[in-house]
Amino acid sequence: MPKSMTGYARCEKITDSYRIQCELKSLNSRYFTVDIQSPSFMLGRENQLIDSVKEFIKRGKVSLRIFVEFLSPSNAVKIDTGLAKSYYDALESLVNELGIPEPVNLDNLLRFKDLIRFELSQQQEKEIFSLIEEVLKCALTELNRDRSNEGSKLAGDLLAILDQIKDLCERVSNLAESMQQKIKEKIIQDVRRLLSDEVQLNDTLLENSVAFLVQRADIREELTRLASHVEKAVKLLSSDEPMGNHLDFLAQEMLREVNTILSKSQSQEISDFALKMKVLVSQFREQVQNIE
Repeated sequence: MPKSMTGYARCEKITDSYRIQCELKSLNSRYFTVDIQSPSFMLGRENQLIDSVKEFIKRGKVSLRIFVEFLSPSNAVKIDTGLAKSYYDALESLVNELGIPEPVNLDNLLRFKDLIRFELSQQQEKEIFSLIEEVLKCALTELNRDRSNEGSKLAGDLLAILDQIKDLCERVSNLAESMQQKIKEKIIQDVRRLLSDEVQLNDTLLENSVAFLVQRADIREELTRLASHVEKAVKLLSSDEPMGNHLDFLAQEMLREVNTILSKSQSQEISDFALKMKVLVSQFREQVQNIE
């Protein structure tokens, strides 16, 4: 069954030392993209995170938010005391030179962001990333479950639209079978009505001309292709592979056939049915944009 490209999931794991949370949101997109917001110490691992997401999601715009909370004191905070002393001395000199009555304090020094760094040991980073991978897999599994449920509803709606298109296609086919003779008779009647009785008609030439005009109005080939596209779409909707792009292509081809039928139609009834099919195909294509 198809999967929707939209979904949301959040998973969390708490240990003695950390609280890890992964939040995922997926949206419609023609391509696959991943936007990651994670702690700075995980920047070097982002490609691995993207690879993990790719195992579950093939198409769409994915937003991944990773939160890491330290539940016990960590020695990862490093203060550059030498640089802090340099900043302090420079500020103290400025205070004295300008005669500023307020002394240099800690708040002044903390404005310099490069004084404090967060550095994890390789062991800590590996431990945290392992937990993140575990929580991310949980979130991706939940997200796919949500997307599958939504995809199942979409598949039902799409199959209902395809059934309506198929029914209209059969109605038009029935009309097209009887329309050939009617078109031929109408053309001959119009020709004889427009010409005077004194004009001698070349029956062979007339028959050839009529046959040519009837052939140009023949929509049976378009109906056959349209029915084939509908059948392919139905089969795709029962598969488990990503199908959004393929369904979108089929929708374009269906629309092409319906437009050709409209341009060739010599019957108001056929035109009315074709217009209904065009509306349904447009609805189908709009819904398909939500499928992976």
